[in-house]
Amino acid sequence: MSADTRERTTPRRWQKIVVAVIGSLVVLHSVVLTLWLAPASPVRDTLGGRNLGSYVDPYFQQSWSGFEPSAQYVDETFRMRAHLREPTGDDTYVSEWIDLSSEQTKAIRHELSPARANLVSRRLATNLNSAMLGLTGDQRSLAATNYIETPIDSLVRKLEGAGASDDAVRRYLASDRMAVGFASAVAASRWKGTVLEVQFLAGRRTVPDYADRAYRTLDDVDYSWFVFGWRKAERTSPDAQSAFDSFMEG
Repeated sequence: MSADTRERTTPRRWQKIVVAVIGSLVVLHSVVLTLWLAPASPVRDTLGGRNLGSYVDPYFQQSWSGFEPSAQYVDETFRMRAHLREPTGDDTYVSEWIDLSSEQTKAIRHELSPARANLVSRRLATNLNSAMLGLTGDQRSLAATNYIETPIDSLVRKLEGAGASDDAVRRYLASDRMAVGFASAVAASRWKGTVLEVQFLAGRRTVPDYADRAYRTLDDVDYSWFVFGWRKAERTSPDAQSAFDSFMEG
């Protein structure tokens, strides 16, 4: 090996200094973390727990959002009820409200790979909330009216005439129709009689701040609701309804 080659491979003085400084900072950082994690001692008390905390907390405090990229900060729910004709006679009745998202959440708790069918109601709530947030106040009022004898298609023209973009209107109508179909199948499976109309709500609430976790939980937060009017129920084929009934019973 020539002298020139040996000279090029020898670290220069400034490189040695940089490495020494970085090494010193690493050692100092390790010592501070060790003292921070260590139990009370004269050395730790001399440096002061608050001084150590002011260094450690802002940069190295664990945050759930840092470890879970898909963490959810909004809780949404889908509730429904139905207007039905009694199995015998012409008398009708209105069912109680049921919270499908709450029921399905209990069904998938501790499940590593929950059935996609058990996620339907929550996804419907997400779609409905998102669609409603894209509408104007006047359009939301139109969505809260009943469409029983009047075809739901007439709502399209009314929504388009009340503002917002055509894309927002189409997104809402698609979510509304999916909700009507799902609620109709649920009602036919759960209650006796012929399903005449269905009505549903989409709720939304924000998870409390992490700093408030000691005295405020998610259950303490009230939902904000989007209310939808009654919709004429959709008829499902016997085979499709039978398959849906099996899912609901399972």
